[in-house]
Amino acid sequence: MRATPATPQEAADIEVLNAMMGGSLDPAQALRVLRKHNNNLDKAASALLEGDTGEGDANPYADLPSLETLDTATVGPRTPPREPEKPVIDLTKDDDDNDLARALQASLEEHQAPTFGPSNRAPDPNWAMVPSNAEVSGPVGMSQDEQAMSRAIEASLSYNINEDTYEELPLEERVRKGDTPVALRPTSSGFTYAALVLHALFFVPQVRNAIAEWLPRPDPGSDEDVAEISPPTSGAGWPVWTMLELFANMDLARLSELSVDAAMNAFSVEPWSNPSERPGDLSYRFYDNLAYAVEHTLKYNNLRNPDRKPHRQVGYVTMEDHSHSHTDRLLSLQYGLHDAEPDDPSIDNLCCVKVTVGVNPDANDLVSSLAAELAPDPSKSPSPKRQVIIEPSDVITFQLLRDVAPPPYDAAVGRRTERAIFKYPKSVFLDQFMKDSFELANEKRTARRKLLQEVKELEARKKSLLHHNDKDTLADLQSCLYYYETVAEDDDDPNRAEEIRHNREKLTQIIEKVKAEADSIESSITRLQAEANGMLDCPELQQHRYDLRAVIVHDGLFGRSHLYSYVKYKGKWWKTVDYMVTEVRPITHAVSEDSVLNDSTGLHLGAGPYFLLYSRAVSQEEEDARAPWHESLKDAVKYNNRIFFEQLPPEVASRVVDPNSPPSSPLVTATPTEHTIESDIVEPPESRDELMDTTE
Repeated sequence: MRATPATPQEAADIEVLNAMMGGSLDPAQALRVLRKHNNNLDKAASALLEGDTGEGDANPYADLPSLETLDTATVGPRTPPREPEKPVIDLTKDDDDNDLARALQASLEEHQAPTFGPSNRAPDPNWAMVPSNAEVSGPVGMSQDEQAMSRAIEASLSYNINEDTYEELPLEERVRKGDTPVALRPTSSGFTYAALVLHALFFVPQVRNAIAEWLPRPDPGSDEDVAEISPPTSGAGWPVWTMLELFANMDLARLSELSVDAAMNAFSVEPWSNPSERPGDLSYRFYDNLAYAVEHTLKYNNLRNPDRKPHRQVGYVTMEDHSHSHTDRLLSLQYGLHDAEPDDPSIDNLCCVKVTVGVNPDANDLVSSLAAELAPDPSKSPSPKRQVIIEPSDVITFQLLRDVAPPPYDAAVGRRTERAIFKYPKSVFLDQFMKDSFELANEKRTARRKLLQEVKELEARKKSLLHHNDKDTLADLQSCLYYYETVAEDDDDPNRAEEIRHNREKLTQIIEKVKAEADSIESSITRLQAEANGMLDCPELQQHRYDLRAVIVHDGLFGRSHLYSYVKYKGKWWKTVDYMVTEVRPITHAVSEDSVLNDSTGLHLGAGPYFLLYSRAVSQEEEDARAPWHESLKDAVKYNNRIFFEQLPPEVASRVVDPNSPPSSPLVTATPTEHTIESDIVEPPESRDELMDTTE
């Protein structure tokens, strides 16, 4: 009987089998063996290796097409059913054999036909050949990690915002310890993201000093030399004044936490009210509005800037001579095309750079992602126009955009999705993206691409040397050498012995030559790769260093305790989760910075670090220096500190030390603020000249 032609799938399998057998396999034989084993490629390959030709014991119906179902249902059996045979009972045994009686009784009972398929019982870890990775109570096929992720997603989607209560600590537990940073807490968890952004900005020295040096311009017609400053209650100056009060309290107050409920009114904050919303998007819009208000106010409503010049802030330290330079921008940089004229309408301002994470595995770090966007490979992006930073700013922030949907759920087939950590450095040089360095950076990138192309060619050469037809050439040569060294026998034949010796020496020489060539290629690859990686690390492109100041993280769930931040303060990293502020300490001998730079929290839920704040590098002395707060603000904070101490239990108050100096002016004229005492204890004064009521 002539076999039916091979189906497309069978033809593809025959090609695979032919390749496995060295290209000398008869297609007809391959088809017979393949069909003999029900198109199981692995079994067919094993059978061919064992010499099976596919003849005999084949399925006589393998060549027939499968039968299709009838269009109409068949009613009743086609042939009469056979009468069940009457059981034959052996009565030759003893009557008192109870076991036999039970067996006979069981054989006479009707049983349900057996069903075949996977067991629906949960696996018993005690009988597992390897430790079980599935809980007895969980669904079949789900590992413990996958069940935990499923529960986390379910908990996030079913989260009730009304259940996220604001935990108020007793006064004695709100005493600030030493230089521990102060936490900012809103009563509503929907404003937590904004509080963390404000909190992070305090630890950027350029922002802290710029806000501390600012004072609002007096009303028209009033004396600009008056000692009392009238705080703005509307317009762009209102949020800046609020930041000024908050920052002064964060520096001088002796409370471990500050309420920001009143501050939220000045910033018009959008609440985070939906678990499907990304807090990074809300943070971006909040920061964008805040940056505009700050820069607008520092220029147009600044008592210390009567000429309304652009903001000039503290200098940064260059890597060559540590000389001081100045910039006109605090929070927003200016960018545009590299050949744009100063009055080009395409030039725009930007305060936060959006960086997409996870799209390109080769650009899974901050600098590579920026390079892929601002300086792509000309072969992939032929347009000669490039975006560059025209005027840098003191502060630059990045929003890391991650996908909203959770990773694919492949528990049924045993696959798991791992997400790599997106790398962001503790310091980054932005010179390669600036207009002033455009030509030099392009030359360096062109040279780098040539080096990387050489690396690819060497890798291809090494692969062709060590592999042929998907086989390890070196391993095959070593197997042959092993044969001539330990297996081959000369049978006392001198010619055979000489042949074995000759082949052994020849194989040894070939193997040594291949190894030497492979080692030489690998050495060249390593050298060229190192040269390419350091191509942009030259002094000319390392003049604008930015240091990491803060990182804000989302663990993927919803609520105030699922957003937290890392901030650097006086040489140490601190972690803030709601009201808890703890120093980031190393668990091992590794530096504590590693936990800040490699936090993997929330990655399995499509979350993780989402907001990075960098600012120009300054000396450690400038970074740790206290900001020049106005005397009236310092007096107000010191006055509130005294009120707070008086409310503490005597045994606690006796142990509290206020490191701040005595007020520089009489306490009666001090202006307390509503940020240091909780709103349910003290109502904010209606007038800045009115003393704060501290009675219960």
